[in-house]
Amino acid sequence: MGKTNKYTYITNYSGITVKIAIEPKPYSDETLSSWLIRTAFANGTDPKSFALSIFRQNSVWYRDLDRYIPEELRDRLCKVASLSKEKVVSLTLEPLIDNLALYPKSNPHKKWYFVLPIGLKGFVKTGGAYFCPYCLQDDKTAYLKREWKLAWNVACPLHKKLLLLRCRKCDTIFSPHKLSYLQPYIYLCSSCGADLRDSSTKDTNDEVLLFQKTLNHMAFHNIDSPFQLATQNRQDFFATLHIFLAFFAKANKYNYHPSLLRFLALPSYAIMTKNNATFNRMTVRDREYLLFACSKIFQYSIHEIIQLFKEFNISKHRFLFTYKNLSPTIESLVQHLHDSPVLGKKKKNPKLSTTSRTVSPKAPSQVDKLFKEIEQFL
Repeated sequence: MGKTNKYTYITNYSGITVKIAIEPKPYSDETLSSWLIRTAFANGTDPKSFALSIFRQNSVWYRDLDRYIPEELRDRLCKVASLSKEKVVSLTLEPLIDNLALYPKSNPHKKWYFVLPIGLKGFVKTGGAYFCPYCLQDDKTAYLKREWKLAWNVACPLHKKLLLLRCRKCDTIFSPHKLSYLQPYIYLCSSCGADLRDSSTKDTNDEVLLFQKTLNHMAFHNIDSPFQLATQNRQDFFATLHIFLAFFAKANKYNYHPSLLRFLALPSYAIMTKNNATFNRMTVRDREYLLFACSKIFQYSIHEIIQLFKEFNISKHRFLFTYKNLSPTIESLVQHLHDSPVLGKKKKNPKLSTTSRTVSPKAPSQVDKLFKEIEQFL
């Protein structure tokens, strides 16, 4: 068998695959990336080298393996680990997305607007890896939880504290897969080495925490919606929630319908995330505010919401903006809204003529006259 070092652990000789020597048992709510990181440290190597030895790809950490692992990579992992294919998939969000996405059959790469993304879009950068410093303190073995990958989870339900994305000391995004084999602890900052368990964070809103817990029960435990805003099923519910979140984001950012926001008793708050970022790319504070708004509106039935929208003169265009793929509940709602154009959109000036005319050059005498008129200013 090949010699173990920090660069490679699993080696093939003559078609023989070397199995992982030390294999920690995955936690029931653990992410796949968390398990890979813990397994790498348990075997005395770093996550990047460990993943390279399994998947034969340098770019594997640029994929979101917690969202979806391609079949080829899954099979390679199963050859060297004792985990079944079903267990590997259960460590990702793939089963949840298949159950909750409105159009799962047209979504082979398991993209979903509630999964925290990895990478850079415009000027909004995120690693998609949030954490609770108190959970990292309490657990005998620190690990990353699947619920932290979903955008509606802004706080830890156990400690009632907002989740963190960055190191409080150096402001580096939490990236435990970048740790070296000399720093074999998932709770360390990969840049400055600070102990993230010592990070301080703020309390969350109790109503938001309750709303978040309910969404998690619906997503992970197949619980039907308990809200007044009745929907056909869970797919319909989460698609409806997505559109309401976008509506409140626009209303806050552009000061649309302040009367409705006051009626819902929303606090004075200005969304900080720039460049029209989607909900899953917003800061924790921005998402907390939008979830609070939705927790208020979802206390009303669809008939009551229709009446509210009519009372506050909210048109179909102002509510939907550019949305085309609507949930059944939203389709039912907008049928009762008036169809006025989007406010602020420039209208064509009816006085301007659209007929074309031929422009002929001026006569020499006219040019001389015009030149004499402007010559005094030269």
